[in-house]
Amino acid sequence: MQFEMTSTVFSCNKVTVEGRTFCSIFTGQHPTGDNAENTLGLEVTKISADPQVFEQLRAENFKPGDNVKLIAMIKKASGGKSQPFIVGVVPGQKPVSEPHKKAG
Repeated sequence: MQFEMTSTVFSCNKVTVEGRTFCSIFTGQHPTGDNAENTLGLEVTKISADPQVFEQLRAENFKPGDNVKLIAMIKKASGGKSQPFIVGVVPGQKPVSEPHKKAG
């Protein structure tokens, strides 16, 4: 099952090790719940991604700090936990981080 999530994306890294390519996205979100009491600024999260996400962000003229709609799925992680895995970027987005100006 896939779902969309919007996140402030700070960076996306792609690395090839022994012929295998890996990708990670670093995002930031406003803390909620108990974390809000103990966090100043944004919570930064590293999320694994399909390597094609790197190229999709490049094609969308990604700038650090843009709010990006990502396509994710849930994968099993160690210890029986679940975590998101980014499989794509919603194409044709206008950067949400830029304020919209009204013609006056």
